[in-house]
Amino acid sequence: MFKSINRVSERVSLSVRERLGQIDTATLSDAMGRHGAMSHRMRPLDIDRKLVGTAVTVHCPEGDNLMVHKALQLGEPGDVLVVDTGGTYDATVLGRNMSLFAQRVGFAGAVIDGSVRDRSGIMAIGFPVFCVGIVPRSAVKHAVGAVNVAITCAGVVVQPGDVIVGDEDGVVVVPRTIAEQVADAAEERLRMEEQQKRDVQDEDLPLEILYGRTWVDERMRPALDEPFQIPGSLPS
Repeated sequence: MFKSINRVSERVSLSVRERLGQIDTATLSDAMGRHGAMSHRMRPLDIDRKLVGTAVTVHCPEGDNLMVHKALQLGEPGDVLVVDTGGTYDATVLGRNMSLFAQRVGFAGAVIDGSVRDRSGIMAIGFPVFCVGIVPRSAVKHAVGAVNVAITCAGVVVQPGDVIVGDEDGVVVVPRTIAEQVADAAEERLRMEEQQKRDVQDEDLPLEILYGRTWVDERMRPALDEPFQIPGSLPS
């Protein structure tokens, strides 16, 4: 009997997803107050492949990938497979043939908090995959986990329907409920950073446009009620 098998109930509009897909992950994370970025362990197999789509979440029992196969049956074009492997890193939950099937269904890619195999085969078909490791050993297919429930993937909570964006810097999760606001804020930040780029080329420091020319010295100035202290030293 299935533990919890669901379909994604709501998806962010295609227009908002496309807007988010035009923005780099660093800017998206900054626009969310430095939140939403998965651990540095989450890396792309191919840095030239960018990823954007709707999260179809999977929780796998340790060493088992049966639920990944079930999730592939429930996906729609533009979805992204997001997998919590239950802490399994020495057995793979995804390889070339599963990637081929996902690509045929219309999945935009996969984000695996675990390992994959058949790296060259996956790269050859052009399917964007982000993962934390590569090993040859396959997972078994017996245990029931969950599909489209809240999971934690590489340190970030992911809800079904959230927008997943991946690029050469890593992966960011944009919550479905604030996706349009994040797109607005990130686009505004891109305009600001373009102005910073011009200022830097004019010999200004990157943040002077925001805080003024003396901002570094001001940040270094100790508070009147707190004596300056080198980290690790004891107060006198």
